[in-house]
Amino acid sequence: MTEAKVSEGMVPEVTIQELFTAQGADYSRRAPRQEMVDLNLRLLAEAKRLIRPAVIWQEVQVIGVGEEELYLENAPTLRGRLLPRVLGSADSVILFAMTIGGLLDQLIKEYMDRSQTLEAFILDSAGSAVMAKSATLMMREIEGLYKAKHLKTTFSLGPGHSYWKGLEDVRSIINFLKGERIGISLTSSNLMLPKKSLAMVMGIGNNLPDFRGKTHCDFCHLQGNCTMKNLDVNNC
Repeated sequence: MTEAKVSEGMVPEVTIQELFTAQGADYSRRAPRQEMVDLNLRLLAEAKRLIRPAVIWQEVQVIGVGEEELYLENAPTLRGRLLPRVLGSADSVILFAMTIGGLLDQLIKEYMDRSQTLEAFILDSAGSAVMAKSATLMMREIEGLYKAKHLKTTFSLGPGHSYWKGLEDVRSIINFLKGERIGISLTSSNLMLPKKSLAMVMGIGNNLPDFRGKTHCDFCHLQGNCTMKNLDVNNC
């Protein structure tokens, strides 16, 4: 089993159009007011100054599979109905966690405390967009490392989605990776803090199922009503 790798993630470029998309706003028929554009640009710049992406990930061998279980070497068993179908034939999996840090959460709370809910909403949307795009870049980088070794990868899966409802697996992944090394903690109900954090799993091997063109979004009940998917990302 390899050791966990810790690194700083990239802060990706997020355009004003992508920020509006993350908010679920549709300006295809009319342009936004200039004051709204200016407010969004100002808050996006504020968010980017506070964001500190950090990543921790580790490769773990797959040693068995059950009806809804994925058994890992010297690591917790993961349980989800889609896991055997996507990861059951993998030689190993990447356990992956990422956060953009807690400074943005603090600023959002300050705005909420001042009843500036619009500003808080825009900042939250900016954090979601940066988080999703940064995670996608990092996962592509990991995929590239294994492609160079002539190994294939699956799309990534995340506990807490409709296809993998058990939040206890969030705790399993974060505890195994020692998520505190990048500042991630868990509430008693297995929610991650800082709020803009995620945990995911991706399969590695040569005998993987053919899900060409598919992502985990295709198995999520939100696929028809998800602003993140409209950002052309699939790690959220």
